[in-house]
Amino acid sequence: MEANSQTIEIPLLIVGSGPAALVIAKVVSGRGLPSLVVGHQATDNAEPVVLDSESIEILEPHGVLSVLRPYATAQDPFTITPLAFENALKHHCVADMLVTVYDRMHIDEADMSNGGLHGGLTDGNTTWGIYADAFVDVSEFSVDLNTAVHQAAAFGNELMSNIT
Repeated sequence: MEANSQTIEIPLLIVGSGPAALVIAKVVSGRGLPSLVVGHQATDNAEPVVLDSESIEILEPHGVLSVLRPYATAQDPFTITPLAFENALKHHCVADMLVTVYDRMHIDEADMSNGGLHGGLTDGNTTWGIYADAFVDVSEFSVDLNTAVHQAAAFGNELMSNIT
């Protein structure tokens, strides 16, 4: 594996798959915090899910609902497959100047202290240094769409309340 002397510095590093990673990125970007999403893969669930009123309330202020509308299987109540939700939201995150998405990478040899992370980011061939002020591994978050949205928003809001 080739080492690279460059270091990536980011306020928030989000690692993992599922809808929570992308929702956290949108919640914090909507409040001005840059983030890096690493190793995201969409859940392979094509069963339509009705978004509950709390999820709608969470997503609406961040412009997410308008992005998702063309991919919905129904508008009233708002229904979408988790796969369509994640794919559309991921494209929206990629277009967001405050969100960076690196799919085929993972964190290697990380020191997680004080809520942050210092370690290596690798694609399997090259490793870059990475330093994040805050870090979240979403592997413990639910893959249920509504629950993941609720958990992600709670995490993002808690993080932002500790920063400001």
